[in-house]
Parts: sequence; structure tokens; C-alpha cells
Amino acid sequence: MQRAFIDRLLLPAIFGLTTLLVALILWQLLLGHQRAEIQAATKEQALFVRTKIESELKASIVQLEQLAGRWRARGQLDDVGKESDVELVMSGYPAYQAIEWVDPTYRVYWAAPRGRNQSDLGVNFGLDEPRRVALQAADDSKGVVVTHPVSLRQGGRGLLICVPVYSSQKLNGFLLAAFRYEDLLSSILQNVAPEYFVKIYDGDEKIYDRGTGSIWRDTKWIQEVDIQIQQVTWRAYAWPVPAKLTYTQSVLPQVAFIAVILLAGLLAFAVYMAETAELRSKALAKANKNLEKEIASRQQAEDALRQAQKMEAVGRLAGGVAHDFNNLLMVIRGHAALSLRNVGDDGALRRELEEILKATDRASSFTRQLLAFSRKQVLQPRVLDLNALIAQLALMLPTVLSDDIKLRINLNPQLGHVKADPGLLEQVLMNLVFNARDAMRDGGELMIETLNTELDEGSVQNHPGAHAGSYVELVIRDTGHGMSEETQSHIFEPFFTTKDRGKGTGLGLATAYGTVNQSGGFITVSSKVGTGTKIRIFLPRVDEPAEATEAPEIPAQSRKGDETILVVEDDDAVRRMTREFLKISGYTVLEARSGADAIQFVERRDQTINLVLTDVLMPGMKGRELVERLAKLRSGIKVLYMSAYTEDAAINIGVLSPGTAFIEKPFSPDDLANKVREVLSANEDTLGERTRL
Repeated sequence: MQRAFIDRLLLPAIFGLTTLLVALILWQLLLGHQRAEIQAATKEQALFVRTKIESELKASIVQLEQLAGRWRARGQLDDVGKESDVELVMSGYPAYQAIEWVDPTYRVYWAAPRGRNQSDLGVNFGLDEPRRVALQAADDSKGVVVTHPVSLRQGGRGLLICVPVYSSQKLNGFLLAAFRYEDLLSSILQNVAPEYFVKIYDGDEKIYDRGTGSIWRDTKWIQEVDIQIQQVTWRAYAWPVPAKLTYTQSVLPQVAFIAVILLAGLLAFAVYMAETAELRSKALAKANKNLEKEIASRQQAEDALRQAQKMEAVGRLAGGVAHDFNNLLMVIRGHAALSLRNVGDDGALRRELEEILKATDRASSFTRQLLAFSRKQVLQPRVLDLNALIAQLALMLPTVLSDDIKLRINLNPQLGHVKADPGLLEQVLMNLVFNARDAMRDGGELMIETLNTELDEGSVQNHPGAHAGSYVELVIRDTGHGMSEETQSHIFEPFFTTKDRGKGTGLGLATAYGTVNQSGGFITVSSKVGTGTKIRIFLPRVDEPAEATEAPEIPAQSRKGDETILVVEDDDAVRRMTREFLKISGYTVLEARSGADAIQFVERRDQTINLVLTDVLMPGMKGRELVERLAKLRSGIKVLYMSAYTEDAAINIGVLSPGTAFIEKPFSPDDLANKVREVLSANEDTLGERTRL
């Protein structure tokens, strides 16, 4: 009787309800996935809006600069000729509201189109403060100036682009182009993100609104981006129209989900737990698969972008990539390190956590290679004898070269000294040797040579940043298969490689390029197919004696403390991870997600703060500005900066002064504890002293 009851009623009910539960969970996951897709698509459209506006405005600025350049090259040009040039430019770009010629006394000399702007002739812009300030700024900087919103004389609000025109270092006048926001942005965004509302602000002023009358109902769908045009930054917001969100607003899945959980828990707790565990495993596998696809897709997009851009553009991009990527590595590595503290000495979990730490270290190394190409890595230069470095390296070269490759080394005994980072210079040499080895699969000859070289202006004119003078030249020549001219034009670009897939990252020569340039030198390449390759590295020669190599210092063990530390970090995940690191070492931790929050916290509380640990680059208020303002509120607080940029890069962009206490992300709990203890123990490193640039 009892068995029949189970077979006929209870078990069917259990499996029926469990099946329904699985269906509802999958439904909920589907809705969640759809929401994520909408957010990702909205972010993509916001970025598209930014790219479209920036490219169009930069194109108009380039047209004005080219027009000014033609006038400089052609010398004196009558007004008719200038007006015809301007009308030709405006005919190809109808978004111009007006283009006016303003003389050095800030008076409008002529305007185009003449019919709509006749009243502007003779107007003294020196009496119009916004226009006068823009013209003065263009004259002072000798470059293009873009204004914040101004009232246009033709009606409406818009922006002005001021281009100074010089002849023999003398100011001839200004090209002043006016754009009405309504006409300009409507034409640019006419077919951009048609299923999304778009608002654009310059500061607190709204300059564009597509979807007038719509309200921001749910901020979780809103994506915002910054649009940079010269000195002006706009903030753009994008969010889907209601029609795209209709199917995500239903509360039925949540209600049914809760109801079924309660019923299933009463009738079949054991079956429910088993099914839930299996579903979670499937959900994680699915999420991991989707993540792998997303990473692969993003990697392909990044590869295409890097291939399309020039080396200098990629160099500017590298700093931002390192910042965001290192923040992610910080969170991943931090969680792995904390988890590793809580597991035993044995077991598969510990091995997996250690593999995660190894992977993040490799990823951090990858980021450093990008920074090397963009010349933002931290250098530890010293005066060294290049011959001694090569002689030491030559001892290990036979082990990496095949038996059929003959190595010849010709070192100039009178070679001068250079100032460079020996570790990075050794890496450059090894990268070039490995490339030469791979080019001589059937054997050949590899020669390494050093010599003193004097270069004149003609020799360095094709190398931006190089100057005539005394150099130490390092030559690496092989007899391999050589390269075509097309290949030579790309060899220093990141991720460009002629090796088989999986056998080369394409970063070796890019790293060498960045390291040599950051050391003040440059590289030249000459090669022909079938005759081999010759690479020449030129490093500035110095007269100082070579410095002796010092034994590396052994890092101190983690030290604990009981002081109070204020952590200022805009990334929530990084801030939480930093807090946990400090709590492990015994510190009392206070948190703020922005500079404004930190200042408000200090103003409202009298609690003692021994150290401020702040990110260098944060939205709104940068770390240096925060420290300067805190110094006026309280004295004696010490400061430690952290950033995903390298220290040298942060100093180069004017954020920190040399010698400032700094720790680079990603860091481990021990790294942070040691650095915090070092700063707290230093008597001279007060907050006020750290704010100097």
C-alpha cells in the first residue's frame, strides 16, 4: 500500500514539479541573458555614437586645418580666393552653419555664406567674451580650439572651431567655423542607433535630445560615454526605446519561480537539491562557453583594430587597455590569493587556484609587453658596458641555437657606454636572436657586432625623436630567408607575425621597438628575400663610467599594523579586494568610491586617518587633486597611490611627482602590506610633501 502510493502519486508529483522547476529556472536564465544582450547592445550603440561624432567633428577640423595650411603654403591670397576655398569646403560638408575670417584685431572681415552672415561683417569679437576667449586661446596655443556651447549670431546654440592662420610666425587671422547643435548632431546621428534614445550634454547643458519627452524610467538600461573633441568633453547617454524592453518587464517568471520552489521543497527536497546542483553546473558551463565566445570575438575585434591603426595610435591605446585589464587581473588574482589562504596544503582546489595565479601573472606580463611597445613601462636605467652584456649573454646562446647555425661576435674594444635598463636590453637582444634563429631553419650564420657611430642630421631625419650625435650601434645580422618590403613595413606592429598560428605572439619586435625608443634610441631594418636580414640598434653614447651591478634586494615579508586607512577607489570590485587585503594585515579600513565621497567623509568625521590609499586616475576628481584638498583639511596624513598604469607612465602624464609612494596593480596581499608598512614607517613622506609635481 505504501509502495503503491509512492509509485502512483508521490514520485510522479516529485518529478513533475521538479521538471516544472527546471523549466522556470531556464526561463529565468533566458530572460537574464536577454537583458544582458540589451545592455551589451546599448553599450555598443553608445560607443558607436561616440565614434561617429568624434570622427565627423575631427574630419571637419582636419578640413579647416588643411585649408589654413594651403593658405600658408600659397602665401598672400586675395579675399575672393579665400571665399571660394571656403565655399568649396562648405559645399562638401553642409553641417557648417558659417565660416568667417577674423583678422588679428578680432573683427569679422568676411563671412560665408555671405547672404546669411552679411550682418556679421565688421563685428568686433573682442567685445564678445566667449568668442574673444576662444580666439585668444587659439593664438596662445597656435592650434585648434573648440568652444563650449555659445549663442550663435545666426540663432540657436552651438559650438565654434577656431583655427589660427600664420605666415612666417606672424598671425594673419583666424578661421572661425560655427556649428548649430541641432543641425550638426541631427545630421551626424541621422541613421545611428535608430532604436535608442540619445541625449548629449556639455557639462550641465543638454545639446542634443533624440526622443524628446521620453523620461529615464530605469537607469539600469542607460549607458554613458565621454566624447572628446579637442579641449571639450561631452557626455552621451543612450538607452533603448520602450518597445525593445517590453518582453523584459514581466514579473510572472519571478512569481512562478518562488511558488514552484516552495511546492518542490515540500514534496521533494532531495530531488530538488540534486536537480538544482546539476542545473547550476550546466548554467556555469553555459556561462563559461558564452564568456569564451565573447572573449574570442573581442580578441578578433581588437586584432582587426590593431592591424588597421598606425603604431602611434596603438601606443596611445595601450595605456588605457593596461588600466582596465590590470583592474580585472587585480580582482581575479585577489580572489584566488584569498581563496588560497583558506584551503589546505593538498588537494585539487589548491592546484587550480595556483594555476589561476600563474595565469594572471602571465596576463600581467602580456600587458607589460603592450606597455613596452607604447613606451610606458618602468625603466631602471644605469650606465653599462654593452660589450660586457653581450659577452655574458653569448655564454648561453649556443644552447638556444641549433648546431647548424654559426655564431660570430665582433665587439669593438673601444666601445662607448650607454644608459639603459640592462634587463630589458637583454630581452631585446634575445628576441632578435630568436627571430634570426627561426629565419635560418636550414642553418646559416648569425653575427652580433658593436661599434661607435656618429650620425648627422641627414642620417636621423627618417626617425622621429632621434637627433644627431654620438651613438653606440648594435648590429644583428643573419643569413636567413629574409623579408619582403611589405613584411618589413609591419614587423614592429603589435601582434604582427609571420610565424604559424600558436608559435608567436607578434609582440617580440614590438617590445624591442618600444624599449629602444624609450631608452632614447631607434631601430632600422634592412632585408631582402633570400639574402637575410640586418637589424641595427642605435643607443645614445654617454661619457659616464659604467655602474657596477648591485645584488637584488630580497623583498621584506608582510608586516601587520593597527592603523586606520582610507581606501579611495572607483572600481567596486577592486575596492572590496583591497579592503580584504588590508583587513588581513590588521588595519582598520574606511572606504570611499570617489574623491568627493572621501572629502565628505573626512569633513564630517573626526576619526583619525593614518594613511590615504587612493587610485591615481578616477572619474571626476583625480588622485592628486584629492590629496591636495585633503592636505588642507588635515595635516600629517600619509598617502600611497595605486594604479593599473605603471609608475613611470603615471609620472610621464603629469599625475605624480617623481619619488611619490606608488604601488602598481595587480598586487598581492603581501605586496600591499609591505608597501603600506613602508609608507607608514617613513617619517618624511607626509601628505603635503606628496602633492608636489
